Amino acid sequence: MRWLIRRVLRKGKGSVSYEEDIHYGEVLTIGRASDQAIFLPDLRAALRHASVTPTGSGQYRVESLIIAGIRVDGQITYATTVGAGATIEIGTTRITLLEARQDYDAAVEVAPLDRSEQAAASARRAKPTSLSQTWLAKRWPSWIGFLAVLVFGLLLPMASHVAAPLDKVLRAAPLPSLASWSSGELDAAHHFFGQDCRSCHENAFLMVRDTACTRCHAGTPAHADPARFNVPELGDARCATCHKDHNGTRGMIDRDQRLCADCHADLSVRTQKASSLPDIRDFGRDHPQFHVNLPAWGNDGTFTPKVTPWNATLKENSGLKFDHAVHLKADGLNTPKGRKTLTCASCHTPEPGGAAMKPIAFETMCRECHALGFDTLAPDRQVPHANVGAVVYTLDEFYARRALEGGYEDARAPTIVRERRRPGSPPLSRQEQVEALAWARDRAREAARTLFTGKACVTCHSIAPPSGPEGDWRIAPVRVAGAWYTGAGFTHARHTTMACADCHAGAERSKASNDLLIPGIENCRQCHAGGEAPDGKLASTCIACHRYHQSDMLTLDRRR
Repeated sequence: MRWLIRRVLRKGKGSVSYEEDIHYGEVLTIGRASDQAIFLPDLRAALRHASVTPTGSGQYRVESLIIAGIRVDGQITYATTVGAGATIEIGTTRITLLEARQDYDAAVEVAPLDRSEQAAASARRAKPTSLSQTWLAKRWPSWIGFLAVLVFGLLLPMASHVAAPLDKVLRAAPLPSLASWSSGELDAAHHFFGQDCRSCHENAFLMVRDTACTRCHAGTPAHADPARFNVPELGDARCATCHKDHNGTRGMIDRDQRLCADCHADLSVRTQKASSLPDIRDFGRDHPQFHVNLPAWGNDGTFTPKVTPWNATLKENSGLKFDHAVHLKADGLNTPKGRKTLTCASCHTPEPGGAAMKPIAFETMCRECHALGFDTLAPDRQVPHANVGAVVYTLDEFYARRALEGGYEDARAPTIVRERRRPGSPPLSRQEQVEALAWARDRAREAARTLFTGKACVTCHSIAPPSGPEGDWRIAPVRVAGAWYTGAGFTHARHTTMACADCHAGAERSKASNDLLIPGIENCRQCHAGGEAPDGKLASTCIACHRYHQSDMLTLDRRR
């Protein structure tokens, strides 16, 4: 097939010349590649952009070779059949399909678009970009919008603020009322006066004053004691600086990490090195090791607990002897009621609310196995626990009564004690009473020695014998911390999904009561990260563990 390709060449001053070329082939290809029949040196043209195929009777089949399509007679298409006179536009080139002349099977004309033609085409396709290009004007829609905002956004709510009855009418109707000025839902604690905006907003169009807060929170401890925290950002701050209402039912307490980190990140500089606290920015990346509260005694014997950084070698000298490994044996223990297997929960039970653990109670947790019996002839009789004076008194009372009543079948006892006295028998003489009570006193002292130094008290306590014949037994005081991290707010209730050993590792193998089975910071970081937690960890800001510093003396109504 023989094609005629006529090119239009535009010269200066509007002159035009023509150049004709012949192409042989069934299809006329158009594109930027060097092997195309019509080569277009335009970056807007693809390497192989389109093809034209004669179909006979003066018709041409135009097909796009790119996804964007091709513009034929001003319309974007992917494939179409057109007749002579149709135009194809690619970039700055127009290709016109012509009727074939006598010696040719098909013909096209390739002409460049001049600048005015390109500008006119772009203008035809452009969308309006300003009101001046449409039938709309700027002034009267602006006035309508302004008046609507003025009436519905200002005048009606203002009128309902001044006249309370009108506010009720507007709230019932679908019209803006005073509620339209609300920026969000109130905190749960403020819902009981939620309809009375004046409770906090004492003066219209003025920010909430601190006096509105202290009217209800007069007895609340002041957040910044100027004697301890001489930081202007704290002492001069308004209540609403941190406590912003209308942020939902739990929005009054700011839990953002910046609340604390903005000051504590450079606390030494802010306090001119007066603070002994380290600079802290983030729990996951920049937080010191925990400081644990351990029991200790001063040189004069007074209880003076000490706070020291946690480490794996710390010991807790609580004054108690206890072997976790024995009590947590997997195969259980022999008890008076048979074989019994103990777990952590057998002794460590949470307080109501789950914040801490209840103190260990001997009567309910230990006495079942560690009975405080003292006489085989009276197996059900036991001495009280945790009171040396009460123990000695119980022993004296028990053996004095046995000595005076008689019938105590102990070969070591004197005859007057072993003889059973019948009803109507004459009373003991003065000499017999002295002999019986002397035995009772000695037997009570022997029983006390057995209790304190045998397999009873000494099993769990450090015992010191009396310093003289009339001295008392001395038991080392037991002081279990109970709250090892006094500066942090920890609750077991939020960690019920964890096993005890996940945090208190090694408890089942511990043989000494002075093993500190309290975790350090690395244990917590397995699950908790800072304010910007990575995937798989819980975001924990400062206030998740620490409460805001409060004065022990000042209240909010007297902080200034």
